[in-house]
Amino acid sequence: MKDQTRDNTAVIIGYCRTAFAKTSPKKPGFFSDLNPVNMQVPLVNALLDRTGLDPQHVKKVITGAVHQEADQGLNIARLLVLHKDCHLLDTTAGTTLDMFCASSMEAIAMADGQIARHPDSVYIVTGVQSMSHIPMGGLNPELSEKVESGNVAGFMNMPITAENLAEIYNVSRLEQDRFSLGSHKKLAAAQEAGYLKNEIVPLEGLDYDDGVRSDTSMEGLARLRTVAKDGGTVTAGNASQVTDGASAMMLTSQAFATKNNLPVMARIIGTGETGVAPEIMGIGPVKASINALKHAGITMNDIGAIELNEAFAAQSLAVLKEWDVRGMAVDRDKVNIDGGAIAMGHPLGATGARLVGHLAEIMNRQNLQYGLATLCIGGGQGKAVVLENPNFVPEKPAM
Repeated sequence: MKDQTRDNTAVIIGYCRTAFAKTSPKKPGFFSDLNPVNMQVPLVNALLDRTGLDPQHVKKVITGAVHQEADQGLNIARLLVLHKDCHLLDTTAGTTLDMFCASSMEAIAMADGQIARHPDSVYIVTGVQSMSHIPMGGLNPELSEKVESGNVAGFMNMPITAENLAEIYNVSRLEQDRFSLGSHKKLAAAQEAGYLKNEIVPLEGLDYDDGVRSDTSMEGLARLRTVAKDGGTVTAGNASQVTDGASAMMLTSQAFATKNNLPVMARIIGTGETGVAPEIMGIGPVKASINALKHAGITMNDIGAIELNEAFAAQSLAVLKEWDVRGMAVDRDKVNIDGGAIAMGHPLGATGARLVGHLAEIMNRQNLQYGLATLCIGGGQGKAVVLENPNFVPEKPAM
């Protein structure tokens, strides 16, 4: 009997992103003058060009963006479709969603579900964030008195949540700085090796993540002041950077890809999410990953590579320690093989798709069968996606 379930499995047939450009009010970055829609247009066009796909097959664009205000508002997924330079047809629908840091990963999960119902269609997922235009917390972060009084923990300072985890899991400043140093060294090595060239579409003359500091040292990190509280451990050096950037992914069903001879990067075989206490929001990836692995029908032992978003070094290390406690210990060399958000930045809406897309790139580069992408979410949640590599070639047993 034909495996209809397998035919309807969502597959990734294309992925790309902009470079991630660091920014600040005092020192604007490469993309500070760009409208968030304009950051995405070259990515969508690149996906269409690389796959050779007729735009008439694209049913919908689903965009993840945090703080849908000003030029990130007005349903920017639809604005993207209608942009004069975008090669999509105006018959393509557009939906924009906000799940904070997991916005574009949630967009992938949404596309995954819709592909099961519409296996003859193609979906484009994008993620974008202009932290130059819309600061952390949005343009008007004040809450109504009624909401604020009942949900104080849900909107607490993010570095404080990292400090909470550092205390609970005994994560020292030294451990955090060492983790940060590793992120910069790994990303610098990946750039030097050219591993990111295929996924980055040059924009405004920038074709590399400019937040990486190859000369980072433990001594330099140790000199940085803490940002959350006196006597704390979280600094600007062991936390993700403020950046602008966008990511994009093309998905369809296995059946459609096979029928149209489209190369498949990865299959989505599991998704998971969870809620956690907001004051320890960074631990969200633990249960989200458990749920995603259960959905996929595999265990952590099967995973060859993990993309764990580095919101904070303390948060990432707490997740790794909790996985250890739960009997899910992972080889640290499998985690963020090419570095992470501490070195390259965390443009909120774009990060989820970057994690999943780059995971697929790594799995194909290293011939890995399964991979896990996961991240924490402000407000107390976690999200995870499990991928399978259809191009995996098992090693021949030794004679």
